[in-house]
Amino acid sequence: MKNVRKLGLMTILFWMFLSVQAFAADLEPPMISLEKEQRVFTSGEVISFHVKNPEELKIVLVNEHGQRKLLDGETYTVTDWDLDGNYQAEFYQADISKPVVTVEDLFEVKQLEEVAKDETAPSLKMIEITHDEDVLPTSVLYASAELDDAESGVKQAILLVHSKSNESEMELIRNNYTGEFDAEIPLEKFQLGEELTFQLQLVDFAENEITLDLENTIQLYEPKAPVLSYDGSDITNVQKKIGQVGNRIELTLDKYTTEFPELETENGKTIPLLWQKTATEWKGSLALTTELSGEIIHIQEMNQYMLVRATSEPFGDIQLINNSILTGTIHPDFTFISNLYVEVNGQNFPIKRTDNSFTSAEITTTGKITLHWTDWDGQVFSKQMNQEIKPVIEMPDKETIAPPSVIPKEKESLLTSPDPKPSVESHENTPKKQEKKETSTKNKSSSIPFWIPALMIIGVIIFSGNRAMK
Repeated sequence: MKNVRKLGLMTILFWMFLSVQAFAADLEPPMISLEKEQRVFTSGEVISFHVKNPEELKIVLVNEHGQRKLLDGETYTVTDWDLDGNYQAEFYQADISKPVVTVEDLFEVKQLEEVAKDETAPSLKMIEITHDEDVLPTSVLYASAELDDAESGVKQAILLVHSKSNESEMELIRNNYTGEFDAEIPLEKFQLGEELTFQLQLVDFAENEITLDLENTIQLYEPKAPVLSYDGSDITNVQKKIGQVGNRIELTLDKYTTEFPELETENGKTIPLLWQKTATEWKGSLALTTELSGEIIHIQEMNQYMLVRATSEPFGDIQLINNSILTGTIHPDFTFISNLYVEVNGQNFPIKRTDNSFTSAEITTTGKITLHWTDWDGQVFSKQMNQEIKPVIEMPDKETIAPPSVIPKEKESLLTSPDPKPSVESHENTPKKQEKKETSTKNKSSSIPFWIPALMIIGVIIFSGNRAMK
């Protein structure tokens, strides 16, 4: 039984050995050599090669100056534009930039006679510049160009990148497998929101140079500007805002942001926002609490400020003293109000503030009281108070009511002197109360007509005469 196992193991090892040998034979490296002994060639001569290339790698003939010619088949014809020097063969595999196999000193070119001069600059067949959907300063552009120079060949290709703020250049490197010129262009020199334009500078081995303006343009990503909202309304452009406890503020930032500001009070206390990310943006929010009542807050690195209040009523304990002076208190949340004054019947009266209390100047008119003030955010407000300045009504003096006057007959009036003319008032605007008092006084002085005593005296005389006659 043991012998059977040994025999099986030996068989497995034998076949493994044979497989390795066969695999090694299959991996025999590609080779190229000259068919003839001639090593030096000139323009017009054909070079024949013996090629072993089982994997069908790309073969490129390269001279010491950097000229590269793709070997298509097993022969190559020397041209007038092949530079003098030694040539080697390089085997290239797809997606590998360096040669897999290099055969040095394969042959030599030596131009014996004067050859035609290359006077034609390289040309562009096609160029493609690709990028991510959103182009950022951290992004990289990928450029791939098909260039043509049938004579001496393209020696150098440089992609020039321009913007308003900066410019950059990057050399395109030949892909020896595809024959195209490729490059990766970093964009750290450029700013968000800029537009990029391109030029392509080409030089061949005869030093012919050309600069091409490309139609390609690329717009760098334009980040969304921060948006600050309060209770669902955008206040981004509002420098001062009054906020009420219980409402929320929300800050919206671009999806690529890397810095997340916090809420900050005037005394330096910071409060982090609650952040959530969506597919298109970052959102940070915070509910205004009673602890922030009376505080002025702002978002770091932003110019918007908010005064937080727990009440919407600015005044308390308002009283009217002696029907002429208004006093009261100002709630702490409204400490920052200014230009406080009283208006009564169209007249304004100043107010003096002491800490959180106020006292008006003496109000010298009557009517309803209206308070005016300017809030911290610059808005002007007014409020009509329940208090009212009422007119003072004085009690009139007591008056003596005179009996009705007796009007004499015409004959009797002959015995009397005419009444004096009433005096004319010197002031037109004498109060009615004063007129009433003067009228009362006149009535008192004329309550007994002056002609009554005269009649009494005449009657006594007549009566005495009659008695004497009897």
